[in-house]
Amino acid sequence: MIIQISRIILSFLFVFGAISKLISMPFFDGMVAELILGQDYFNQPKSMVLVQWLTRILVAIELWIGIALLQNKGFKKVTLPLTIVILLLFTAHLFYDSFTKENGFVEGNCGCFGDVLPMTNLESIIKNVIGLAVAIYTWIKYNNQEFKSWTASVFVGLVTLFTLSFGVKSYQNITEVSNSTILLEDTILTDTIETNFKDLQEDSTITEKAGNDELETKSLNTEASDKETPAKNIDSKISPKNISSSSNQKSPKTTLDLLNLYAPDLDSYLQKNDTTLVCLFSMTCSHCQEVYRDISSMKLSKKLPPIYLINYGTEYEQNYFFTQAGSKKDPHHRIDDFTLFKRLLEGKTYPRILCITQGKILKEWDVDSYQKEKFMDHFGIDEIIKKKENNGLQLELNQGNSPW
Repeated sequence: MIIQISRIILSFLFVFGAISKLISMPFFDGMVAELILGQDYFNQPKSMVLVQWLTRILVAIELWIGIALLQNKGFKKVTLPLTIVILLLFTAHLFYDSFTKENGFVEGNCGCFGDVLPMTNLESIIKNVIGLAVAIYTWIKYNNQEFKSWTASVFVGLVTLFTLSFGVKSYQNITEVSNSTILLEDTILTDTIETNFKDLQEDSTITEKAGNDELETKSLNTEASDKETPAKNIDSKISPKNISSSSNQKSPKTTLDLLNLYAPDLDSYLQKNDTTLVCLFSMTCSHCQEVYRDISSMKLSKKLPPIYLINYGTEYEQNYFFTQAGSKKDPHHRIDDFTLFKRLLEGKTYPRILCITQGKILKEWDVDSYQKEKFMDHFGIDEIIKKKENNGLQLELNQGNSPW
């Protein structure tokens, strides 16, 4: 009986781990890519294809081992030794990763269970050591104790349902924020078009030249001479698609100019607040998720200034990011063109955080300079207040969103 319980425990660890990674693949892809390709993996699209194949192969192997642990054929000769080897390799990697990072044992998410159940390296090492002890004990004591033929399929199905149930989320807050963001962006867009059109009317009048389809502009300040302007230039000035690159707009000279150029609603937000934290995040970046979790927790101290996010990724990735990393109520602007986002980074690596006070950048952090303790000290935060939020995939009941 003990041996059968041990096999079930081991199988649960592997099946739960595989399904957890499967439902948080963007996070797992980014973590493995950073491990293999480095922090600039987003600049290596061809290599990222190979990384994504690798992550899926790893998930398939993990799921196969979880199922094989409940099978009788080849259990002691193949499955158990392979299980022990994999647990040893994972544990060795966790030790290496912990020693090469500051606070590597107690901070971050090892990714063993994706974002379903975030674990530090130390917690995962303890889990693996317990798993190794159970596997070795099972290997020594195993004496052809068999499961029924249907056990594996039923157990895997139950664990899969159990794991996937954590992914049932309420999108009410996301919908509210998305709608308000759309309304805000529409208002800003309309105001910008009207302003540009008024400026255009003040600068010139449009006349139709007989026998020619081209549009000309006649200066109001010039009496004797006409200045011809192609219609496409006028269109580009008032076209919503090209508002940011209008012909009368100055080229961005500072970081703030760049931010206001690609996040047009940011300027009004900066004017409302003396100090603002502007965060540039990639929606599939594990470091960005970790930093935003920290910031979301620090907000409870009431010492952090208001936060504004500039996010790179698809709408789906952004929704996923918010459900995993933090509050959905922070104002944000999404960019889906990496070329534009890379320009905002100005050679830095995300996550990039700017502390802006009265139109001046007083402090800046990126992936290399951000340290949670020093960040807290900068804003006079002594400790992080723990609070359970409706984000991340949790085990407890959450407003009825999960049956578990």
